[in-house]
Amino acid sequence: MTQLTINIEDKSILPHLKKILNALEGVSIAKPIRKKKTGLDKALEDIEAGRVKRYESSEALFKDLGI
Repeated sequence: MTQLTINIEDKSILPHLKKILNALEGVSIAKPIRKKKTGLDKALEDIEAGRVKRYESSEALFKDLGI
């Protein structure tokens, strides 16, 4: 089986292209493989979403934690 990867900039033509490709005998459309998020990816998303706290010192951190 031969595979061909196509990059499409204009998403509005995607449904039409899928109909055309599905009409061709022997052509199938593979679903994209989703990459698992690493811990770093999740941490960067937390930073972007503002789900982080900053402390002036380790003492302030421990005080907030109740230690």
